[in-house]
Amino acid sequence: MIIAPLLVFAALAAWALSSPVGASPDDDFHLTSIWCATGDSQYCAETDDAGTRLVPPAVARPACFAYDPEKSAGCQNSIDFTEGPTTETVRGNFAGGYPVVYYGAMSMFVGPDVHVSVFMMRVVNIALFVGIGVMLYLALPTNRRQILVWQWALTTVPLGLFVLSSNNPSSWALMGVGYGWLALLGFYESSGVKRIVLGALFLLGAVMASGSRSDATVLFCLAVFAAVLLAMNKTRRFLWSSFLPVVGFIICALLFRASRSSEAVTSGVQDQLSFGVILRRVALNLTEVPSIWTGIYGQSWGLGWLDTSMPAVVWVSSLAAVIGVGFVAARANSMRKSFVLVVGAAALAMIPVTLLVLAGKDVGDDYQPRYLLPLVVVFVGALFFTSGAQRVRLSRAQMWIVVVALSGAQFVSLYLNTRRYVTGIDALSADLDAGREWWWNLLITPNAVWIVGSLCFAAALAILLPAHRATAEVEERDLSPEPTTARAL
Repeated sequence: MIIAPLLVFAALAAWALSSPVGASPDDDFHLTSIWCATGDSQYCAETDDAGTRLVPPAVARPACFAYDPEKSAGCQNSIDFTEGPTTETVRGNFAGGYPVVYYGAMSMFVGPDVHVSVFMMRVVNIALFVGIGVMLYLALPTNRRQILVWQWALTTVPLGLFVLSSNNPSSWALMGVGYGWLALLGFYESSGVKRIVLGALFLLGAVMASGSRSDATVLFCLAVFAAVLLAMNKTRRFLWSSFLPVVGFIICALLFRASRSSEAVTSGVQDQLSFGVILRRVALNLTEVPSIWTGIYGQSWGLGWLDTSMPAVVWVSSLAAVIGVGFVAARANSMRKSFVLVVGAAALAMIPVTLLVLAGKDVGDDYQPRYLLPLVVVFVGALFFTSGAQRVRLSRAQMWIVVVALSGAQFVSLYLNTRRYVTGIDALSADLDAGREWWWNLLITPNAVWIVGSLCFAAALAILLPAHRATAEVEERDLSPEPTTARAL
C-alpha cells in the first residue's frame, strides 16, 4: 500500500515527461479552454469577437509537430513559453460545447510559465488517479480488489497510460467511469465508514466523468447500470441503497445540460439518410468497429495526434494478455454476469457505429479509441466479478507471462513515444539522449525517464498482480471452517 502506489505514480510521471506541451489530441483547444475557463484574466484576454480569445502563443499553437512523426518537438524552441496573451484563437470552449468542470479545475494551476503550468496539471491528474485508486482499494471488500487491479493493468498499455498523464479531459472521463462503477458496486456490498467512502467516491466519479466530456456521461450511466445489475438482490437495503445511483444520474443530467453538450453531440448529425444508406453504413462499420477496440492497445491508431504508431509487438502483447486472462476470468460465470457482458459487448459495438452512421462517417474518420476506453475498462472489470464461492485464479506461470507481456509492451511504447518528440521517429537508436532536439528544462534525461519509468511500471505489476492471485486463496482459507479438535486428532 506504500510502495505500489509510488511505483504507479513514477511510471505515469515518466509518461507525462515523455510528451511536450500540446502532445495530446486537440491540445490547442483544451489548453486554451483551461486558460480561459475563468473568463478575462491576465493569462486570457477577451476580444471584440465573442468567438475568439487572446492567449499565450504556447497555448494557442503548441503542436507545431502534429501529424509529422519525423518532426521532433524541437520546433517549440522558437516559441516563448512565458509570453502573455498575445495570440488570437478561435479554438476553445467559448460556446460551452464541452463541460466546464475539468477546465475550471485545471485553471487553478495556470501561471506565467506554460511549461510549468502544463506539467503541474499532468502531475495533479496522476495524483488523482493514484489517490482515488488507493482510497477505493482500502474501502472495497477484499474480493473486489482483484477487479480494481486487473481492470487497469489490462487496459492501459499504451493508450491509457498516455491519456492518464496528459492534459486531455479524457483523463477525467477515464477515471470517473473506471472508478465510479466499482465504487458503486462496493457501496452495495459494504457497511459503516467504508460504505460512506465508497458512496463519496462514486459521486466524485459522476462529477469527473460528466464534468469532462459529454460522451463520458453516457458511458458513466451504462457503467452504473452494470454495477446495479451485478449487485442486485431482493432486499430493502438494496432498494434504499439505489438512491445513490439516482443522485449520480441527477448530477450527470445537470452537468450535461449546463454545458450545452446536447448541442455539441447533435451538431454533426445528418438530417436526411435513406434506410438503404443507413443499413449499408451500419454493416460496413460493424465489420470495422473491432479496430477501435484494438486501437486502445496500439493497433492501427497512434498515440498523440494519432501520429505515433506502435509496432506489432506492443498491441500483440497487450491484446494477448487481456484475451488470455479474460478467458480465465470468464470461467467464474453466472447468468447475471453473462447478461452484463453481453450488453457491454453490444454497447462497445453500437455506440461508435451509431454515432458514425448518424454523422455519415466510417470507422477511422472521427471516433477515436480513447472515447471508448472508459467502457472497455468497465467491461474488463466485469469479467473479474465473482459471486458466492467463485474465484478467479491464474497459475504462477500465467501471471508472470502477463507481467512480462505488459511490461515489455510498456517498455517499447514509452521508448517510441519519447523518441517521437525528442528527435522524431526517423532517428531510431537505443540512446534517447543522442542527437536530442527537444526536452524539458530538467536535469533528468530522456534515457533516465524511459528506464526508470519502465522499471517502476514492471515493479508495480510484479507487486500487485501476484498479491491479488494470493488474496483469493488466503480469503478462501479464512472462510473455510476450522477443524475441530476431534478431527485434528
